[in-house]
Amino acid sequence: MWARVGRNAGVAGGSRIVGEHLSDWAEKRGYSPIIEPSELPEAVETRLAKAAAALWEAAGAEAAGMLERDRIRMAEALAVERALRTEACGMVDARDAIIAGPRAEIARHASEVEELRRHVGFVQAREFWQRVAQEIWDVLPEREPMHLNDISRRVGRDVVKEAEEHPGEWGPELLRGVIDQRVKFRKLFANEGGGRYRRRRPEDDAA
Repeated sequence: MWARVGRNAGVAGGSRIVGEHLSDWAEKRGYSPIIEPSELPEAVETRLAKAAAALWEAAGAEAAGMLERDRIRMAEALAVERALRTEACGMVDARDAIIAGPRAEIARHASEVEELRRHVGFVQAREFWQRVAQEIWDVLPEREPMHLNDISRRVGRDVVKEAEEHPGEWGPELLRGVIDQRVKFRKLFANEGGGRYRRRRPEDDAA
């Protein structure tokens, strides 16, 4: 080819001249600058396939191992949590068992205290109304009757003040109940009618 270039041009030739002859040469010989892929030998393909399968199997085994390790760690964590929960429940049960006795004792004493408080309240109320009755006796004239309204106005202020701590609204009707209860049992007072009362006399019991 280079001899032909020299004959035709008389010189080694520039890129244009060389290019024309190179194109002719390539066309006659079926030359193509494109690299065409060729199939790998069967032995190479077999080795590559085995290597890929081995790699895939190894990756699967590694993934399975990681999952198994995670499962074991999770199971261990759950076991620790259950143990702690069981221990905590046991401590709570033990605490409840320890305080159950004192709690029952406290409840029993509280019931006794409440019963004693009610009894004291009853005694105080009875003592107070006895003092009210005595106050009414002191207010009444020795032999003359007196109306409830007048009795109510003459009772001492300290008694009226203390009556606020007891059931009932202070007034003639409350005093009527105190007096009538004693009239019923023939004590201290006698009923003259019309809301008028007097001190009880010996002849009232003889009647």
